[in-house]
Amino acid sequence: MKKIPFLIFFLVISCTPVQTEKKINFSKDLTFEEFKSNLKVYVDNSDYPNIDE
Repeated sequence: MKKIPFLIFFLVISCTPVQTEKKINFSKDLTFEEFKSNLKVYVDNSDYPNIDE
């Protein structure tokens, strides 16, 4: 019976989302080249699957 709270605690801790450290700012004051480079960095660091494969 004492193992159930430990199991629940372990499951809750293991289900936390992963935080990305690098934040990219897409503001309105960017030039097209800055936006393009930021977008490339964002795509490379994103967790989304590649639909081209």
